Amino acid sequence: MSISEELESAIDIVDLVSKYASLKKSGANYKCNCPFPGHNEKTPSFMVSPAKQIAYCFGCHKWWWPIKFVMDIENCEFRDALEILWNYTWIKVNTNFNKEKFEEKKSMYSLYKDASNYYKNALKNYPEIKKYLFDRWLNDDIIRDFSIWYSDSWVELYNYLKSKWYDDEQINESHIFLDLKTKKDKFINRIIFPVQNARWDFVAFAWRIHGSWEPKYLNSPASEIYDKSNILYNLFNARNSITKLDYAIITEWYMDAIALNRWGFTNVVAVSGTALTEKHLVLLKRLTKKIYLCFDWDSAWEKATKLSLEKMKNEGFEVKIILLSWWKDPDEIISSGKDFTDFITNALTPIWYYIKKSNFDTNSIEEKKKLLGELLDIVKSYSDNIEKDFYLKEISSLLNINSNIVYDAFNKIRFTNHESKNKNQEIKQTLTSSEIAIWYCIIDEKNIEYIKKNLIFNEWLWKDLEWFFEKWISYLDSLELSKKEKYKAISLKIESINSESNINHIEEELKKVIDWLNREIFKTESAKLKQDISSGNNDALLKYSLLISKAKKAQIK
Repeated sequence: MSISEELESAIDIVDLVSKYASLKKSGANYKCNCPFPGHNEKTPSFMVSPAKQIAYCFGCHKWWWPIKFVMDIENCEFRDALEILWNYTWIKVNTNFNKEKFEEKKSMYSLYKDASNYYKNALKNYPEIKKYLFDRWLNDDIIRDFSIWYSDSWVELYNYLKSKWYDDEQINESHIFLDLKTKKDKFINRIIFPVQNARWDFVAFAWRIHGSWEPKYLNSPASEIYDKSNILYNLFNARNSITKLDYAIITEWYMDAIALNRWGFTNVVAVSGTALTEKHLVLLKRLTKKIYLCFDWDSAWEKATKLSLEKMKNEGFEVKIILLSWWKDPDEIISSGKDFTDFITNALTPIWYYIKKSNFDTNSIEEKKKLLGELLDIVKSYSDNIEKDFYLKEISSLLNINSNIVYDAFNKIRFTNHESKNKNQEIKQTLTSSEIAIWYCIIDEKNIEYIKKNLIFNEWLWKDLEWFFEKWISYLDSLELSKKEKYKAISLKIESINSESNINHIEEELKKVIDWLNREIFKTESAKLKQDISSGNNDALLKYSLLISKAKKAQIK
C-alpha cells in the first residue's frame, strides 16, 4: 500500500473537511459553502460524499480526495499534506522523502518540536511548578490539552538541541536563546505555552513568570515560521467546536482562551495581543461566519476592537462584542458564579458597541444629532442593504428617534456623498494622477509623507513628483504663473468638495489617488521597459522583473 493510500484509508473525508468548513447533512452526503478563497456563495454548492471519500464543488467544478483537498486548502506541497494528514491519523509513515536533506539540516518546525519535548519533560521534575499551576485553576487535563510546560534550562536545552544535530545558525534563528555565547535559554524559570499553527506544528512559545520579577510575559518574535497575524492560538483544538456550534469567541490572550476552555467553552481562540487581521479572517471564514469579540475595555483593546470590526465589515461575518465591563477577564466572571453564557447572549452589535463607547450625552438634543451623524456614516460604509436596514432600525430604537427621521437623515447623507463622488470623478477625468496627487499635497502638506509612504514604485517615480516631494515649495515657485494658478484653483475645488465629507471619506479618496498613481506608474514604466527589452537591453530585463515582482505583491495588473 502506498503512503497516500495508507493515510487516506484511515481518514473520514467528512471529518477532514469539517475541520475547515461547517458541514450539514444532505441525504447521504454533506454540504456547505465552498471553503476556498475567492468563491463567495450564498447557496451551498460544496458536496462531500462519505461513501466515495471525495468532495465536489458545483460552483468551482472541481473535485478533491483527502490529500488533494489538504494541498489546496492549506496551499502546501504533497509532502506537507502528508504531514498534516499524519497529524490527523497518527499513522506512522515510513518514507525516504528528502532523506539526505533531512539528515543535513532539520526544519525549524522540527527544532521547535524538539524544544517542546524538552520543556515537557522538564515540567515532570518540578512538582512545585505543577502545584503553582494547580493553584492557578489549571488541572492535568488542561496542562495536557494545551501543552503547558516549564523551562529550567541554562545551557541544557542548547546541549539537547545540539545532540539532535541542529547547527548554531538554526539554533540562533529560533530566538529561544539570549545568544550563542552564553547558550542561555532566555525564558528560564518561566511557564511555557507553545503556540501552534493550523497544522498543529509548534511555531513559537509564549512564556509567563511564576514569581514576582519582570517582565511578566514574553513571546517569541516573528520568524520564518511564526507570524502572529496569521496565527490564532488554540485554533487547531477549537476547530470542531467552532463548526459544530457555528460561532467562534475571540479573546485577547492565550490565558483567556485556556480559562474559557476550562469552563466548557471549547470554541475559543486568541489573537495573542493584536487586532484581527485579514489572514485571521480567512482562517475563521472556513469554519464559521459568526464571531464574538471578547476583549478588555482599556484604550489599547478598544482600538483593537474597532480595527477588528473594520476588518470584518463587508466580509460576510455576523459580529458581536462581549461586554466584560468592570470584570478583569472571563475567568473572573465565571469564578464569581456568573453564567458566561448570559454574557454571550447579551453581546452587543457593532452599532450598539459604538453607542456604548461614545462620549455623547444622549439627553442633549445637539449631542444626539452629532452621534446620529457618526452612526449613519458607519452604516453607510456597509454594502449589504439588509445589514443597513437592521442597523438603521437599531439606531432608531437605541437612541429613541423616530425611524422615519433616521431613514431621512441616512438618505440625505448618502445622496450628498454621491454628488461629491460625481464631482471628484469629473475632476479625475480631466487630470493626471500626478497632478491630483500634487493638489492633495497643496491642500495639506502632511499628505506628502502619507503618499510617499504608500507609493509602491518609488524607484520609478516621475521627475515632477520626485522634485515636488523633495522640495515642494521650490517646485511651486518654479512653475509658470498659469500653471501655478491652475494648481491652486483645483486644490480649492477638491478642498471644497471634501469639506462636505468626513475625515474617513477624505482618507478613502486619497487612497484611491495613490492606487491610481501606482497603477499609472506601473503601466507607463512596464511599457517603456518592454520596449527596452525588445532592443536587447539586459539591464531593462532586471528592472522589469523587479517591477513585476512589486506589482504582484500589491496585486496590480
